Amino acid sequence: MTAFFSVVVVLKSYFFWFAFSIGACVGSFLNVCILRIPEKTFWSNRRSVCPACGALIPFYLNIPIVSFFLLKGRANCCGAKLSWQYPLVELTTAVIFAVLYVFFPFMGWDLSALQFDADQLLRWLHACIFISLMLTMSVIDARLMIIPDVLSLGMLAMSPVVAWAHPDLTLVDSVVGALAGGGVLYAVAWAYWLLRKQYGLGFGDVKLLAAIGGWLGWQAVFPTLFLGSIVGSIMAIGIMMLARQFSWQAKIPFGPYLAAGAVAHLLFGSELIALMTGG
Repeated sequence: MTAFFSVVVVLKSYFFWFAFSIGACVGSFLNVCILRIPEKTFWSNRRSVCPACGALIPFYLNIPIVSFFLLKGRANCCGAKLSWQYPLVELTTAVIFAVLYVFFPFMGWDLSALQFDADQLLRWLHACIFISLMLTMSVIDARLMIIPDVLSLGMLAMSPVVAWAHPDLTLVDSVVGALAGGGVLYAVAWAYWLLRKQYGLGFGDVKLLAAIGGWLGWQAVFPTLFLGSIVGSIMAIGIMMLARQFSWQAKIPFGPYLAAGAVAHLLFGSELIALMTGG
């Protein structure tokens, strides 16, 4: 009952809806990253344009989530259908930012006085940035079967900064996590090559798990790999059953499942470890 009351208080908080709004705006930016990074046009000076006819999109038609539905899913300039990716990524990011505020409520009222928790703010920022990057790489991997190095290696390079700023992550945990994450998947990929003489795992996944270890510590590596493998296997079997095409050679992006495992560990790590170990 106390936990339920606490959640209700958070949901009524202005900061919860502020986090939701920030997340929607960040989601709009993530859509830009998802489209432009693989095309290597991220640093182009052009404003947002219609993907069908190339016309400039005015700012008042670029409102996250809202504009898609006001336009009924069609471009205002040429009437072309717009991808559902735009509102889904924006809404997902908005919900994530808001839910993360429930996990890390850094602002609140206590006896009519505003309370601020700097450590919780750092945890919230870390989780928001981490999950935003996971979402971006997952969508790109699902669409194109690639994980851009600029994202995975960029995360890896920023790991020492993350360890320095995060109140619960040490530099040793971060470094060991990066080495363990990259090392374990590299060993799996190399073993598969020796056995089958073909690549069974993309090196983008190796770099992604190294980045996850760098941002979450070595404690996250094996739970992430375990959960990602289970979810990925279930999804792969489900997709093949729906398509009625069974093949051990089917190519399936592993990045989204690694990302899902990492996010699950970030939010429910201790509970998941206790469940897996029977504790």
